[in-house]
Amino acid sequence: MEPRPKTGSAKMRPRARLISLIGEELISDEPVALVELVKNAYDADASLARVSFKGANPNRPDHIVVTDDGIGMDLNTVLTSWFEPGTLAKRKQTVSLGGRLYQGAKGIGRFAAARLATSLFMETKKEDEEEGVVVVLEWGQFTEESYLDEINLEYEIRPLDFKNGTRLTLGGLRKTWNESEYEALYARLSRLISPFKADVLDFDIVLEIPGYPQFSGEVQPPDVILKPRYQLKGNVNKNGEFTGDVLYEGRVHKKLKDRKLGRTGAVPSCGPFEVEIRAWDRDRESLEPLVRQFGQGIRQIRQQINTYCGVSIYRDGFRVYPYGQKGDDWLGLDLRSRQNPVNNLANNQVVGSIRISRTDNPNLQDRSTREGMILNPAHAALEEWFIESLSLLEAARYDLRPHQEQSEAGEPLFEAFDLNEAVKRARKELGQDHPVALMIAETEKQVSAGVERLQDTFSRLLMSAGLGHMVDIVIHEIGAPLGKINRQLVVLEKELEATVNARLWGKIQAQTGAIKGWLEQIFNLRQRLEPQTPAKRGRAVAFDVKDEIEDNFRLYEALISKQQINWKVVAPRDAIRVKMARASLDQILVNLIDNSIFWITRHKGEGKGGRILVRLEPLERGFRFLFCDDGPGVAEEDMAKVFEPYFTRKPNGMGLGLYIARMIIDSYGKLLYHDDGELCGACFEARFETSVGR
Repeated sequence: MEPRPKTGSAKMRPRARLISLIGEELISDEPVALVELVKNAYDADASLARVSFKGANPNRPDHIVVTDDGIGMDLNTVLTSWFEPGTLAKRKQTVSLGGRLYQGAKGIGRFAAARLATSLFMETKKEDEEEGVVVVLEWGQFTEESYLDEINLEYEIRPLDFKNGTRLTLGGLRKTWNESEYEALYARLSRLISPFKADVLDFDIVLEIPGYPQFSGEVQPPDVILKPRYQLKGNVNKNGEFTGDVLYEGRVHKKLKDRKLGRTGAVPSCGPFEVEIRAWDRDRESLEPLVRQFGQGIRQIRQQINTYCGVSIYRDGFRVYPYGQKGDDWLGLDLRSRQNPVNNLANNQVVGSIRISRTDNPNLQDRSTREGMILNPAHAALEEWFIESLSLLEAARYDLRPHQEQSEAGEPLFEAFDLNEAVKRARKELGQDHPVALMIAETEKQVSAGVERLQDTFSRLLMSAGLGHMVDIVIHEIGAPLGKINRQLVVLEKELEATVNARLWGKIQAQTGAIKGWLEQIFNLRQRLEPQTPAKRGRAVAFDVKDEIEDNFRLYEALISKQQINWKVVAPRDAIRVKMARASLDQILVNLIDNSIFWITRHKGEGKGGRILVRLEPLERGFRFLFCDDGPGVAEEDMAKVFEPYFTRKPNGMGLGLYIARMIIDSYGKLLYHDDGELCGACFEARFETSVGR
């Protein structure tokens, strides 16, 4: 036997099954595969893409035909581009002959057909050619055993029955489609094209499903989705300024011009973008006008909103999958809504669109799977700045809704109390204006409203109770690990001191000293939180008010130092001593301090300084303090609302801080807002006039 050579070269021969793997791995489901084929039609400068399900049994089609009226292909294009998987044609030229930015850039979208069916019959013809090209592909040839270069693809040149374009016939469907899947396909295709009119002006999609005519015809969102109660349209420029309109029931409610979003000096690192956000209140009373306008039931309207809800991203005219897909709450809107259900919109109340481009947003890049974008800093910035934009719509919605209304982010909790059918029957049998029919109709409204309020109130009570219980558990349980860490640190120091040289020991001491400092901060925070627990919250103790105010500022030492805020407590020479629940004063102070730090940072920019001044004064039987800062202050239109529950201008705020502070102070005095404080920003006066032991 001759010895094997130690060096050499060989050619890589991919197995033919690589083609089916591409379709299976990079294309997650059948609707996505059809979307890829429609994108190919767009790239071919088609004005129409038609997707038809066909077969002898309309309820069980056996093949799909995808037709477009694009430029088509000649034999040379088929042989040199279409037959080459992973072709570089679209990378070398990023714009079609008609000036469209290519949606497919990797040369693999054509293999979506392998995901859908066992065979592909392609007919394609250029407008200036007398004959077209016909190609037959049987995916069964692409087996485990064969190599890609061994597959012979058959083609024929012959006359075709259309002027130009491409027709794909996908035979031997790999699955049987049902109604819900047709509905999902219709929704996917109807959201494929950007709602921003400047993007795609001359491209339509038609879907033909004989067994389900409700999903047939030109693909577009249902009328309900085109009739939002609230709407925001505009753009965020490179400086983080928003220009656009807020609409209410189709009419312009407010025009915004260069409204600065985010912190002072902050700019969207993702690049400029446009937004179009539609929103609904999902309670029965708010949806009733749509019921009357479209002749549909409440449940049907909610279902349509459910199907289309979410926030989609459109790049250069086409949707980036899976953003906005049903159930894909990629912005965490539901969590924001649970934190503040009155002010913040939930994911199932919003149909939103973000418009970006490859030119203006180069750092927003696709993942290799072609689904979603890389979660890099630019993506995080897009999330942040979209929420800032959404907050503009939420603020307008809060002003437009009666404040006593309760928000309903989901379905009514007690749908069984729905008397709608009883109302219809009474009106039918007794007449529209019969006293009994009118009484039942009025009762139905009262019951529905009562159930919805009960649901919202019950949810909030559960959240509050659970939060209080959780705080108690955390405070109790955190003590043991803190003690263990301290003890282990002492043991570790002794062992290291005995084994390392003096120079290294000095470095270690500096590091362990920092760890001890952090542990002390956690321990002090635990001590400060402990009086807030139910067992100790109401206990009256004697203390000096100035000392307590300064202690609360020290809790925020890290944040205050980071922002370089200069704070000062001005108090009389003689101490003001009181006997009251220390936690009551603390709760008010931490809310005021936390708000000031947030708004100063946002107004001046991170690390750009700021001032907080607290002026403490005695009263005949108590005390008062003025808490002022040099932040942006409270807008005049918001001054009457700052103490309302769930009102907030923070993009992710809960709107409960000042409301809770005012509730706490009620038994002692009152909490007021002033617009004439010593500093140029916000100013609050807290008056403790009774029950403070003076």
